[in-house]
Amino acid sequence: MIISVIGSGGKTTYIRELKDKYVSMNKTVLMCTTTHMLIEEDTLVDPGYDEIMHRIETYGYCHAGNRCGDLKIEALDEELFNQLKQVVDVILIEADGSKHLPLKYPNVNEPVLDSDTDEVVLISNLNGLNQPVKDVVHRYEPANLDPNELVTPRIMQNLICAYLKKLNKPVKIHVNGAMDLYTRCVRVLLEENVDVNIIQKEWFNMQPKLVILGCGHVSQYLAKMASILELYTIVVDNRKEFANRECFPTANEIHCIDYDQMDSVLPDEENACYVIVTRGHKDDRLCLEKTIRKPHLYLGMIGSKGKVKKTFDTLIEEGYSKEEVSNVHAPIGLDIKAQTPAEISISILAELIEIKNAKFSSSVSKELLESNVHGTLCIIIDKKGSAPRGVGSMMLVHKDGVIDTIGGGKVEYQAILDAKECKEVMIKEYDLSNAESATLGMICGGYNKVLFIPV
Repeated sequence: MIISVIGSGGKTTYIRELKDKYVSMNKTVLMCTTTHMLIEEDTLVDPGYDEIMHRIETYGYCHAGNRCGDLKIEALDEELFNQLKQVVDVILIEADGSKHLPLKYPNVNEPVLDSDTDEVVLISNLNGLNQPVKDVVHRYEPANLDPNELVTPRIMQNLICAYLKKLNKPVKIHVNGAMDLYTRCVRVLLEENVDVNIIQKEWFNMQPKLVILGCGHVSQYLAKMASILELYTIVVDNRKEFANRECFPTANEIHCIDYDQMDSVLPDEENACYVIVTRGHKDDRLCLEKTIRKPHLYLGMIGSKGKVKKTFDTLIEEGYSKEEVSNVHAPIGLDIKAQTPAEISISILAELIEIKNAKFSSSVSKELLESNVHGTLCIIIDKKGSAPRGVGSMMLVHKDGVIDTIGGGKVEYQAILDAKECKEVMIKEYDLSNAESATLGMICGGYNKVLFIPV
């Protein structure tokens, strides 16, 4: 059997992994190239037939080629290679070059496949994702790519398709470099040649970080309820008697520092949420000045209409734009006639949720995002009517249980059953209206389309 490995971003490593696999199966293996490979410690350079066979009989494999400069080998002589084809069980050929870059566009005469190749493995590497094309894509010019454009999953898929269009042999796509839940999904979609645009990166964003500036009674209720909402919570105050673990047992970070020193503890994420509830007007204004020009999803400040207007007028006089000021939610919270600190905290979080869900589509939990277990990820990619969860909602079904939810009820139950049988990327539709709704025991109506990705 002859396997040619092409593409970029880990071909030699993949060939060595295949070698170990076949040697463990008592198969004899030859590793060689039709282009160029680096000379390694176990490489036979300019070998003859007997030398190669002795190495194979001793170790089960041989890495061999003719010298090409000081550091590389090239293809074996054709006559010798044809002899080896008759006696070696598995021949692994590196049939492409990529200058050690993670991605590549093939030239006119690439890849260089041996005519007897049985299987082609195309390697790509997610380490090129979000990097400038010019830095990570070998031979990008013929692909008409902007050298300064950041590599997207779609660009990666287009590079893979450029290879597939040139080949008339079976091709296995192997993608290296997946690190988090999103890139694990991208890897599967690329390997199964499914449109990568079927998922959106923002579905996989971590829930916003909530920064509470001021540690009074409202803040303590805010932190408790934010924990239920799985918001990473940072609290800041300059009073030790308030900024402590006893008052804020659920907070992720507690900082007892002066407000004018807090820049180093504020998050950089664009979806950060700030709630200003300090003990006085002076500190409120300082906190507002520190946060109004930082990237944020939500910025709210507690206070009466009169106090808020005075603060806003002063900021405009000092050079802040009306647009910047108008983006501050003050008085803070939805008008639910809140009276107690707990009710006020609910009104604030309700407003934050309203803003978050209008602008920020992720509802995935920290537990799911950080999970490394294998299973099937179920993602709602389309919905109509009154189906309970929105597009981008997801759950992971694995052998020991389920993480997160796509809405509960019999639809979710059926999706879990389907996920347990899932072997490859698939899409299923669940109609919650009319006859099928009655069959599933649902009365809400609506429609869900769910994407299943084995990860």
